[in-house]
Amino acid sequence: MQRLVYWLAPLYTAVIVIASLIKNHAPSIAISNIDKIYHALAYFIMTLVWYFYFYTRYLNKQRLNSIGAFSILKNGSRTIAIGAAVFSLLLGVLVEFGQEYLSVNRTMDVMDVLANFAGIILAVLILFIFNQQKTT
Repeated sequence: MQRLVYWLAPLYTAVIVIASLIKNHAPSIAISNIDKIYHALAYFIMTLVWYFYFYTRYLNKQRLNSIGAFSILKNGSRTIAIGAAVFSLLLGVLVEFGQEYLSVNRTMDVMDVLANFAGIILAVLILFIFNQQKTT
């Protein structure tokens, strides 16, 4: 699992950054503000992938390499969850600035940042819920 996480987090992030900076057409669904749901979902996943990345790096430094995903969730770290959230939020803000100043076809939108933040908060809440279950 460790190798998968080491590749998945940067690869997923690269895909999100590239997709955010180029002109792309998200699937058309007749729901108003569907793009905000896409943003929230993308950053929800990003926070979780970076959480696993940072946590497996921490475990590697502790010489604990054979811990699975469920064990990581159950024995979670609030500090690592907050770190993954801050990292994801900063990346989301930087991408919005990139849309404004680097991209020809995209513009910065504060509502996108708020949607990203909503997905990040949801991911952290779920991580905290898993973490609470270990203490009760």
